[in-house]
Amino acid sequence: MEQRTMREVQAGEVPIDGGTAVQIDPERPVFRGNGAYEYVCASCGNVLASGMDPEYMTRRVRVRCARCRTVNISAEVSVTPARRRR
Repeated sequence: MEQRTMREVQAGEVPIDGGTAVQIDPERPVFRGNGAYEYVCASCGNVLASGMDPEYMTRRVRVRCARCRTVNISAEVSVTPARRRR
C-alpha cells in the first residue's frame, strides 16, 4: 500500500460542515477501507487511515493523531463548503 502524508490544518481552512475524527489507539487507524493508500500523520508518521482512496479523504475529513495530537487533513480533493440557510 502506498503512503500519503497528510498535513496540519491551517486556521480557517476547514468548512463549516467538516468534522474531526479522534484516533483513540495509536496502533489502529481511524478509517479502514479497500483503497490503495495509507494516510499518515504530518508530524509523527503514525497511520491515521488505511486502505482509503483520495475521493474519500476530502477537506471535510480531519483526523486528530493519538500520538502527537496534531489535527491532520488530506486536501488533495477539494470540496465546496456547504452554505448555511438564511
